[in-house]
Amino acid sequence: MPALDDPTATFQKFDRDGDGYITREEFTLAMNALGEEVTAAELDSIFKVSDEHDGDVDGRISLAEFLVAWNK
Repeated sequence: MPALDDPTATFQKFDRDGDGYITREEFTLAMNALGEEVTAAELDSIFKVSDEHDGDVDGRISLAEFLVAWNK
């Protein structure tokens, strides 16, 4: 995993298939690789906030959404 001080590199590591979006599965796998457990409720909250931010309600996190969350 990348050093967690570069948000773009971190996003790219989370985005395992390189399609420009982080799915729930990719997010979970990345967090587990960091030694962090993520509950279904936490995932729901993270992805809900992401969808509310951009209004697309696609259930994925784009780089733009990730950067907004990173800077909070």
